[in-house]
Amino acid sequence: MARAEGATGWLRATPVGRTLWRIVDGLVEIQIVDRALALAAQIFTSVLPVIIAASVFSGWHTAADTISDQFGFDTQSLSVGEADTTDPSFAAFGVVGLLMVVLSGTSFARALGRVYGAVWQVPSMGPRDAWRWLAALLAVALSVGLVGQTRDLSHVQYAGRPLALIGEIIVWTLVWAFAPFLLTKGALTGRFLWATGLVTAVGLTAVHVAGRIALPRMTANAQQHFGPLGLAFTSVSWLFIMSMAIVGAASVVNSFAADETFVGRFLRGPDAGPRDQL
Repeated sequence: MARAEGATGWLRATPVGRTLWRIVDGLVEIQIVDRALALAAQIFTSVLPVIIAASVFSGWHTAADTISDQFGFDTQSLSVGEADTTDPSFAAFGVVGLLMVVLSGTSFARALGRVYGAVWQVPSMGPRDAWRWLAALLAVALSVGLVGQTRDLSHVQYAGRPLALIGEIIVWTLVWAFAPFLLTKGALTGRFLWATGLVTAVGLTAVHVAGRIALPRMTANAQQHFGPLGLAFTSVSWLFIMSMAIVGAASVVNSFAADETFVGRFLRGPDAGPRDQL
């Protein structure tokens, strides 16, 4: 106990230590594990169906590549027949199905909104702001596809891989600055939004890079031992890691908002306290 109190006192004795303490305390207070679990489940049941339903317009191969690239769900390992996208009845079903999936899929945006509301202490949105949930869902689903397309930059000679990483970070930064803007009804200033977008983008890109190494082996082992259920479990587990990056980024930026160093002063802006601009 004495050692723990000594470590706590040492952390709080310096500006950097107090920042680290706020970050850890903020992650605990926001209940990052519980919120990441809930968000991962909503991504699996809301965002993925939107991408799949939209394949009626973009083609199944594009959607399959996106899902495999970003979520670790190897669709090629499943025995699925090729759909006849030229069939008018298939197109009609796709349009209606996409509409129903989008309307029901706003549960992801509502869960994400609760995360930002808890982190930034802003009021939750009501039914009158339902369009914001819809816009956030579509923005995230679209960005997943766009990030998948940035891998084409890796074919550029010499600078391909750095360009692909930069492109991915740019797309993620834009969408994860736009999402909190929508879901907090503009309660955050531009500096907080862009900082949240950038930190989230760096976290998701790091997860994606790690996934390219770890996911093929993980999914192969899971499918070999448990079949499709193992594949689904691995995918949800990876979505949990991605959700940890999303929730953690917002909490980290919120902790830096009270920082005593240049970072905190920059985020707060001139003549403003840590919370004055929320």
